[in-house]
Amino acid sequence: MEISEKELAVINQIANNHMPDQRSIATNTGISLGLTNLIIKKLINKGCIKAKQLSSKKIQYLLTPQGFSEKAKKSYNFTVQTISSLKSMREKIQRLIITECQKGITEFIISGDGEVSDVVELAFKNIKNTNFNYSKVNGQDKVVLIVKNNNDKREIDVVSYLSES
Repeated sequence: MEISEKELAVINQIANNHMPDQRSIATNTGISLGLTNLIIKKLINKGCIKAKQLSSKKIQYLLTPQGFSEKAKKSYNFTVQTISSLKSMREKIQRLIITECQKGITEFIISGDGEVSDVVELAFKNIKNTNFNYSKVNGQDKVVLIVKNNNDKREIDVVSYLSES
């Protein structure tokens, strides 16, 4: 059985909230109330959650063991995919650095804040070559790699570079 991202969002709300109602689930997930209702019915049919009638107006949603299992499986797969994406980004940046070094570039500056600049720095740290120097400065909204050698100084927009195939 495969659960969708929206189904996982609903499962997470039910798992993390003692007594969620459909309106609070919809609000917290950003899913419309009608779609939330359909997803809950689908998850009940899949055996991921069960509904318990508390009163004529109140229903309690509970995660079943199968629901916990699907939540864990989806979270695990997401984590593995994220790690794989980060590794791929780091390797692509390393190829860029090595290519620039082969052109004679010896000075690099990582300019920008956030996770992308951290991945760029990690790429530098994992290259065994010591024929270059790099530093990291904060301040820009976008992350750029500044390559310098004598009179040559260029900026490479890292996100644009990574989005190229």
